[in-house]
Amino acid sequence: MKIAVLEDEKNLNDALTIYLESEGYEVKSFYSLKEFFSSIKNYQDIDLIIGDVLLPDGNFLQELKKYPHLAQNVKVIIISAKTDIENIKKAFNIGAEDFIKKPFDYEEIILRINKIFHLKKQKITDNIYYDFNSKALIKNGKNILLTKKESKLLEVFLKNRGQILSADYLINAIWEEPVPKNTLTVLIKRIREKIGKKDIIISKRDLGYILF
Repeated sequence: MKIAVLEDEKNLNDALTIYLESEGYEVKSFYSLKEFFSSIKNYQDIDLIIGDVLLPDGNFLQELKKYPHLAQNVKVIIISAKTDIENIKKAFNIGAEDFIKKPFDYEEIILRINKIFHLKKQKITDNIYYDFNSKALIKNGKNILLTKKESKLLEVFLKNRGQILSADYLINAIWEEPVPKNTLTVLIKRIREKIGKKDIIISKRDLGYILF
């Protein structure tokens, strides 16, 4: 997912950007309206805008009215210390999905994003997530597509993380019919390669496999 952060307070912008990137999102940071609107040419450039209302060169909500295609096709979360009802009404009337009062906990941003996009992600490593909705890996903000069986097998491991799963159990869960155990081995190898860590799924001799 591509997110634009529009915030003139540098420390907040930088910290929020770093946090979102650590959660697997691709983030572009902007500190002024001019910088933002000159860079974002069309709504296909981004999926979500997280922006303050008052910027050094104007009011984001008023400026957004000039770009109806953005308001109609891109989700918007407003972050502002000005939480009077009129400001909140203007935000929602212009098409914002949510309004968050400053200061806020960064984790709250993630919860709001997940609610807006109905996302269900699970962390695999520090920079790799699995998206149960898109059935894809998210690695450093980039989507890595999985085959149907790869995603099904990874979901079984994630739902049973830390538990040893026998080869027979995994084969039955994925194929629902007998297949050679070498077929399972090859599938697990492909998942390891796409995640980029050989030791993420460990083989336990005579017992099965475990995802750490």
